Amino acid sequence: MKLLKSFFIIVLIFVLVVGCGTGRKAEDYSGMSESEMEANERIADLMEKVEDEPNNMDWRYQLSEAYQEQGRDIEALRTIEEGVNFNPGNADLKYTFAELAVKVGDNRKAFQSYKEILQGIEGEQYLSRIAPKFVDTYQVTAVLSTEKEEAFALYSNDGGKILYQMYDFDNWDIYEYNILTQENKRITTDPDDEENPVYSPSNNYIAFTSTKDDFSGVDYNQKLRDIYIKDMNSGLETNLTTNSSNDWKPQYSKDGKFIVFVSERDDLREEDLTELHSNIYIMESNGSFQLRLSTAEANDGGPSMVGSEGKPIYFDSNRNGNFGVFKMNSDGTEQKLVTTNLDFNDVSPCVSVDESKIAFFSDRDGNYEIYMMNSDGSNQQRLTSNPADDTNPIFSKDGRKVLFQSNRSGNYDIYEIDLDSPTSTPPIYEVISKIDEALSALN
Repeated sequence: MKLLKSFFIIVLIFVLVVGCGTGRKAEDYSGMSESEMEANERIADLMEKVEDEPNNMDWRYQLSEAYQEQGRDIEALRTIEEGVNFNPGNADLKYTFAELAVKVGDNRKAFQSYKEILQGIEGEQYLSRIAPKFVDTYQVTAVLSTEKEEAFALYSNDGGKILYQMYDFDNWDIYEYNILTQENKRITTDPDDEENPVYSPSNNYIAFTSTKDDFSGVDYNQKLRDIYIKDMNSGLETNLTTNSSNDWKPQYSKDGKFIVFVSERDDLREEDLTELHSNIYIMESNGSFQLRLSTAEANDGGPSMVGSEGKPIYFDSNRNGNFGVFKMNSDGTEQKLVTTNLDFNDVSPCVSVDESKIAFFSDRDGNYEIYMMNSDGSNQQRLTSNPADDTNPIFSKDGRKVLFQSNRSGNYDIYEIDLDSPTSTPPIYEVISKIDEALSALN
C-alpha cells in the first residue's frame, strides 16, 4: 500500500512539473485542428516574449496580429494599448491602437489617439492618413436642416425638387422641397406614417409606404405598411399591396411600368415582426401581377431598378452573414454578390441613371459612410468621412450629385455631395477641430 501511495505521489509531482514548469498554465488542445493548435502555440510563445521584453514593440505587433487572425480583437487592442503606456511617444503604435479601437467600436479612444498623434512632433507625417477620417472626400452641403427629422430624400426628374419624409406632428409625412424657391409643400396630411417616397418617371405620381390601413393600435415598430401611389394632379391615393404583411421601399423602373419593393409576405413563421425574413418583389405600376424575385431565408432589401424590364436589379442582403450588395436579373435569376466586404455591412445600393455607378453606405470604417463603386463592384471609393452616420444615398439624374441623410448635426437632416468638388487635405488645426467636434458628439 505504501509503495502504491508513493507511486501516485511521484505521478502527481511529474504532472505538476510538466504542466507548470514553463511558468504558464498547460493548454487544453482537445478538439482543436492542427492549425488552431499552431496558432495558440504561437500566441503563447509571443506572450512569453512580450512578458520578458515589455518594451519590444515588434513582439507586441506580432502578438496583436496573431490575436486578430483568431478574431480576438479586444485582446489585440489591449496588447497595443499596453505598449502605448510603455512608449507614449510612439506615433505608429498610437495609430495602430486607434485603428484597432475603431475596429472594436471604441471611437472615443480612437479619436483621442488620432488627436494626440496630430499634436505630436510627427503629426504632419500622419495628417494625410488621419484627415480623410474626419473630412469629407467631396464638398458636402446641408440641403434640408431643421430641428425635425428629415430622411429618404430624392431628386425630381428635372432636378428642381426634392421629395422626402419628415417627422412632424408626431408622425412621418411626405414633403416636397422646391430647390429654387426654397419652399416646402406637405404632400400627405393624415395622422399615420408615410415613408419611403419616390417619384414616377413622369413625376405625375409618387409611390410611398403608409400604415393607414393598420387599425391594430400597436406601436410604431409593429405597424404593418402597404405601398400606395398618389396622383399628384388629382390627389387620389391607391393602396397597391393590400395584404396582411409588411411591404415597403418601392422604386419605379426607368420606364415607369414596374415597381420593385420589399415584402415579408412569404415568411409564415410565427415570429415577431422584427424577426421575419424579407424578399424582393416586382409588380406592374398599377399593383397587378405581384411576383417574388428573391427567395433566400434572409433579409433582402433596398432594391434599385434604374433600368427597365430585362435590366438588372441591385439590392442588399444578409444571406452571407453581414449585408452585402447583390445583383440579379429582373426575373430574379442569376443572383450574385457584387461587394465582397464580408466582414462588414454594405447597404442600400442606388444605381446612377447611366447604370455605370452604384452609391451605397457601409460601416467598414467604423461607422456608416457613403461609398461609390462601378456597377461591377470595382473601384470602391469612400465619399464621406464623418463620425456621424451617413446613410441612404441617392444619385441626381445627371450623376454629379448624391443626396443622403445624416445625423451629423444631432438629428437626421438631408445633405448633398458635389462629386465635381473634391476637398483638399486641411491643416492640422482644422482636423483637430473636427476631432473635437466628433468627441463632443459622443457625449
